[in-house]
Amino acid sequence: MTKRNLALAVALAALGAAWTVPAAAQESAADAEMDQANLGETVVTAARQDGKGTFVTRRGSVGFLGSKDTMDVPFTTTNITSQTIEAFGDPTQPLDSVLSISPSIRATGSVLHNDFQHRGFRANGTSMYVNGVPGMFTQFNAPLYVVEKADVVSGPNSGLSGTGTQYESSAAGGIVNVTTKRAGSKDITRLTLTHGGQSMGGAYFDLSRRFGRNRDWGARLMAEKVDGETAVDGQKVKASSIYINLDHADAKSKTNFFAGYRQNRVIGGQRWFQIGSGVTRLPRVPKASRNYAFDGLDKESYGWMMILNHEQKFSKDWKGFINAGYLKNKLNKNVMYKYSALVIKNDAGDFDLQEQTTTTPQRASYIQMGVNGKLRTGAAEHDLTLAVDRTWRAREAAKNGGAVYGLGTGNIYTGVMHQTAAATTAYEEAMNNKTSIKGISLVDEISIKKWDVLLGVHHHSANVKAYNLNTGRVTSSVDSSATTPTFALTYHPTKDISVYGSHAEYFDVGAAVGSSYKNRGEILPPAKTKQNEIGVKYANKGVLYSLALFDITQANNIDVMRGTDKYLVQDGEERHRGVELGVTGKVAPKWTLAAGLSYLRATSEKTKGGAHDGMTLDGQPNWNGTLMARYAADEKFSAFGRITYAGSAWTYDEKFKVPSNVVLDLGMTYKTKMGSVPTTFGLTLYNALNKEYWMASRSLKSLYLSTPRTLALTMSMDL
Repeated sequence: MTKRNLALAVALAALGAAWTVPAAAQESAADAEMDQANLGETVVTAARQDGKGTFVTRRGSVGFLGSKDTMDVPFTTTNITSQTIEAFGDPTQPLDSVLSISPSIRATGSVLHNDFQHRGFRANGTSMYVNGVPGMFTQFNAPLYVVEKADVVSGPNSGLSGTGTQYESSAAGGIVNVTTKRAGSKDITRLTLTHGGQSMGGAYFDLSRRFGRNRDWGARLMAEKVDGETAVDGQKVKASSIYINLDHADAKSKTNFFAGYRQNRVIGGQRWFQIGSGVTRLPRVPKASRNYAFDGLDKESYGWMMILNHEQKFSKDWKGFINAGYLKNKLNKNVMYKYSALVIKNDAGDFDLQEQTTTTPQRASYIQMGVNGKLRTGAAEHDLTLAVDRTWRAREAAKNGGAVYGLGTGNIYTGVMHQTAAATTAYEEAMNNKTSIKGISLVDEISIKKWDVLLGVHHHSANVKAYNLNTGRVTSSVDSSATTPTFALTYHPTKDISVYGSHAEYFDVGAAVGSSYKNRGEILPPAKTKQNEIGVKYANKGVLYSLALFDITQANNIDVMRGTDKYLVQDGEERHRGVELGVTGKVAPKWTLAAGLSYLRATSEKTKGGAHDGMTLDGQPNWNGTLMARYAADEKFSAFGRITYAGSAWTYDEKFKVPSNVVLDLGMTYKTKMGSVPTTFGLTLYNALNKEYWMASRSLKSLYLSTPRTLALTMSMDL
């Protein structure tokens, strides 16, 4: 850690020591009442502590349904706890390092590109929800240190989540909602120091207080400073941010406000490759620790967000709620390879240093208002929710973003680069596209003895405009609207068993084609996604078992090569059929287990002239799985491990098959005292066996290179 970072850490610690509100030794009756109030039924709720010490808990947020036990949810859910985030959320790792505990999610990203697959559909931070509000994260690296938990609801479901604007991804694969940290019953003044990769040092400060007559007000201040080199040679990450969470709860209302600013920069570290037309066999895997970036490859973003959640009781059974958010972010440096990917030209591993420079300043806004209430009709109990929402997103781009600059040549196997020119970094920005959506949702949860019925309907209308970057004029405008139903039936033969069948849909807006395509800026027609799922869940002696079968169809946006140029076009539909198995819980007094296994068959259907019918979609392995275990020897020491498996997958329209891979991660935590200061030491070794492998993902002919073995150390002190 640099002297500057250490000085910042000391200053933050001094600030925390100056906040003199005493920490409660034990939770008072008023605190317990407040915590219970924070476990209501809307997305503003805090996490119930039934997941303490486990990777996954049974309770989590489910859109309009609020905080639910997974046994009562007619979809596949994975409620990821803070223990998982702390163990696998190091800044040297991509976002999917945490999310891959869900059998529905496959890790396919890197620190540079935080993509992942959700039931075979591409997703990233823009398709996620933060405190129930969509579109508040960006495609770039997400600040996991402010996240308390992450709830994954698999499958398309506009009927439960409202509407959001995404780019270069969608929520067709399901809902991922993260809940930010807020003040708990015990006050915290915590300083965490980290070291990871080759020289990456970090300092995190966490200050949490409850105050007021009944401690009904809470404030949590969180800050980070990260700087240094990851395990990839020459890849550097620099991040600094500060966030605050304020909450208040009383007998009539609950309010939560989250806001913050972050600057994040990744220098070098190219991990995305594409197979060129001159390649006749699958390229062998190059050295994973090597940096394949040209001199000057640089991504930097900065911006701020704020999110408000409020719930107001009208009576014992009825309440109103408001969820709102605003994001302003600028990817002000985006010096990259052409279309972000390094193209391998031939079997010898040669490539050209082809550079593009662009930017994506954006603003996103969201507002949702609704009412929720309970009523009875005969033997049936109803839980009704009516909500309306409105969302906007405006994105700019560089006027010269399509320009490509030749900088030299290189080879992925020798690592030698002949860069003959400096990267071009100048650009002028202009409006690229705007999206606006208006939606309305009605959901009724009906309980009749052992039966639960879910009936929902969502309607939204959307407009997407594309602009000429040079003239500022609208080049195309697409209006779309759709009604998407959600319905499900659940039967509970006993309190520990639930059997369900469900149908859900997701309707995307017209998609603006991204910068990696020749037809960039064109707007494709909206794509509706439909899913049928049947499943069973069984809980026994602290262990939850789940099994689900699903069938998803979606209008197919596919990559088409026309000469040497790549186009994105809509042709036919894609179909994702699969089975998912999950097991999680305490299997013995000192052992905790979380395991997920999925089988996915993703194919193109009904394509023009049948040209691609039955063809496996690029980057979609049949098998994917994760096994995690933790051994808690006592209150002080615990050890954990994770095995992640991805089966072989086709790429380049079934021309090449990428082999399967198995990755092992290991870690431990130890709690002690340094003098009178409670201190926790943590160690995680990612990719412990230093496996080097390709990941088939993202789009036609795409390969991601694995992340090398990375050691991450933490020291957390409660001051």
